[in-house]
Amino acid sequence: MDLRTLSNIELMNRFGKLVQTERKITHLVLECISEIDVRKIYLEMAYPSLFEFLTKVFGYSPSAAVRRIESARLLREVPEIAIKIEEGSLNLSQLSQVQQAIRINQKQESRKIPTDEKRELLKKIENSTQNQTELILAKELNLPLITEEKERIHQNESVTLTITFSKEQIAILEKASDLMSHALPDHKWAEIITALAEKEIQRRTEIKRSNQARDNTYPVIKRNLPATRKAIRPNLRKTIFEKDQCCQFKDPLTNKICGSVRFLEIDHIQPIWTGGDNSADNLRILCSQHNKFKYAKESGLHPLRR
Repeated sequence: MDLRTLSNIELMNRFGKLVQTERKITHLVLECISEIDVRKIYLEMAYPSLFEFLTKVFGYSPSAAVRRIESARLLREVPEIAIKIEEGSLNLSQLSQVQQAIRINQKQESRKIPTDEKRELLKKIENSTQNQTELILAKELNLPLITEEKERIHQNESVTLTITFSKEQIAILEKASDLMSHALPDHKWAEIITALAEKEIQRRTEIKRSNQARDNTYPVIKRNLPATRKAIRPNLRKTIFEKDQCCQFKDPLTNKICGSVRFLEIDHIQPIWTGGDNSADNLRILCSQHNKFKYAKESGLHPLRR
């Protein structure tokens, strides 16, 4: 269809129908993401997280993936927001804002916000702009103004970050800047933050080396392991980590390996409780998510639904 042939009224009518369809498809997409999340299909396909699955398989930008994941999980708890999304009174950005605000509040007040309270929050932000939503959430949950961090990548691969710091956070940074003024007299935040990051990397690297050295020096402490299960020797543990270096979980259909380097754990390929042992051939590295997923499948706890 050539839109140039349509009258203004026809064009607006067509646009209105398309917007309605887009909203309906959005909530259907969220329902699919929610079900994928429940079934942990992304783990079966050797992705360590739902976020990585959406960005790498379906090409969502990081921010778009986060909005959909946050919204899908809220939709699972409060199903009636599907109608609000289709009507246009709520959008993905608002739902993501709600989830972020709830997490901050729960951490600050050490409590879990009940579903009914979440429903009331959602009602109060209907038909609100992003700024209005932030103010409502800040007031209702006693939070500082919620702001999004923005990242812009340039042609030369440099990155501009837009970050809002609280009064307390900027005070801490300024104190660090004063202490480093002899080394960084220009007071450029990029240099200051990079220097602090380098110091933290160095500190943690030294801690890791110290822990590894201690593991090779001191005897293994037994932690009430079953009589049939022995602790993995430190030198064997080191060998397995040096051999694998990343999560080895493999998608049985595509043979894709997860490859995550975060939260790595040693896994028994054949579980101890089914006759496996601590031999090198029976050990490999998995990320914590895939280790839990594998155990749930082997023990029949994973809710596989077809």
